[in-house]
Amino acid sequence: MLQLSSCASETELLKELNESTEESDPIPNAKITNFSFLSVDNDGLTTDIIGTLDENTKTVYIELDPLVIPIEQLVPTIAISPGSTVSPTSKTTQDFSHELSYTVTSDNGTKTTYKIIPSIIGNICTANLQDSGPIKVTANNQRIENLYIRTTNQHGIEINNYTGVIISNCIIEYTGAFMGIKFTSADNLTIKNCSIKYVNAPAKGPLEDAERNCIEGIGSKNIVITNVRVEDGSTGIRLNQCDDSVLKYIEGHNMRGPFPRGQLVQYDKCVGGLLENFSVINDRDIAWTEDNISIYKSGGQQIKKGLIVGNNSPTGVGVLFEDQNTEGARGGYGGIVEDVDFLEMGNGVASSVEGSKNVTFTRIRAKQIICGDLGQNRGKSTSNSLIFAAFGTTANTGGNKIIDCIIYNSCNPTNIVWPEHNFDLIDYKDDIDFEPRKPIVLNFTCPSDN
Repeated sequence: MLQLSSCASETELLKELNESTEESDPIPNAKITNFSFLSVDNDGLTTDIIGTLDENTKTVYIELDPLVIPIEQLVPTIAISPGSTVSPTSKTTQDFSHELSYTVTSDNGTKTTYKIIPSIIGNICTANLQDSGPIKVTANNQRIENLYIRTTNQHGIEINNYTGVIISNCIIEYTGAFMGIKFTSADNLTIKNCSIKYVNAPAKGPLEDAERNCIEGIGSKNIVITNVRVEDGSTGIRLNQCDDSVLKYIEGHNMRGPFPRGQLVQYDKCVGGLLENFSVINDRDIAWTEDNISIYKSGGQQIKKGLIVGNNSPTGVGVLFEDQNTEGARGGYGGIVEDVDFLEMGNGVASSVEGSKNVTFTRIRAKQIICGDLGQNRGKSTSNSLIFAAFGTTANTGGNKIIDCIIYNSCNPTNIVWPEHNFDLIDYKDDIDFEPRKPIVLNFTCPSDN
């Protein structure tokens, strides 16, 4: 039995005991108090970027413009509560093109995880652009900037045999049997920070013909298209014999076809090319898709960090490599699809077929595969909802690979890979759910637009 000394009251001893306990077991304190990008640490920044912290939801919101800074390689400065550590650590270079998580650990082991959510911003809207009709380029290195272009009887912007042209900060609305931007022999073209929309499209279904693409290029090298939204065109971006293109931060909505168009991006007889950080959202009751990304008679393309939602074609797939060995093909064999999520696919997710080979599918994730009607009475999948395909190549010569992929809750779980003999490696899991990547959302509105 504990005996209390008469030198101090019982109340005072209990108070001392409680204070001792509090000192040995401090109140958990694992917090981010500030999240920022400092100009001294990040090339391209002239002023610091300070994140907006929501402590209730443990979320930090940051606004980033990929035209100003390389957001795939940013160095954050993170302030945390005293005695805590954070992982990844402050001043560690990270890719902020998508949502990230940081975990703060207090000195007694308590952990708090914060979401860092980047908003990729544009800086234009109709209210601060100059009204314009269609434009034809007339000189090398011409700059077309800060325009609101509307056209019904010509291409929005047309370039023929001029190089080094820059199109930036433009909103283009076009209609009729024309393109938003059409270019031929326009090496080193840059299209950045633009919104391109086909207007007067029907409420649902295909356009009148397949020649109403948002962007179409022919015979042009080293094209850069970044921070661009395409909507309701026959195809979003169609490149024919355009080598070594770079497409980044592409936001697509409701590709309208008809066949053979209906893609977000189509490469036709192209050598190489990078498509990275992109999304396309097709409402299957509105859009009229074929393959979401078509790589036709082309080789060496890299398709990375994307989200593809919605395909209502009974013959189209999410990403298709085909005919790499047929007459007119350029670029040789192979390609990469990496870190791309697929939802609401019917006929297929990713394929290397009809003479294509050596394609690697890495960290692909797919769910909500469709076995029934695909929408708008287009019928059912002709492949019985196959996921990965590699047919049309001599057995055991395909050289394709499936690496660390996830196929969740497929409507036809016995029809995942066919034929297996044209894959050198088949590595996927089918029992893990996942949260899809966030779509690219570019901002082309101002309060005054409303």
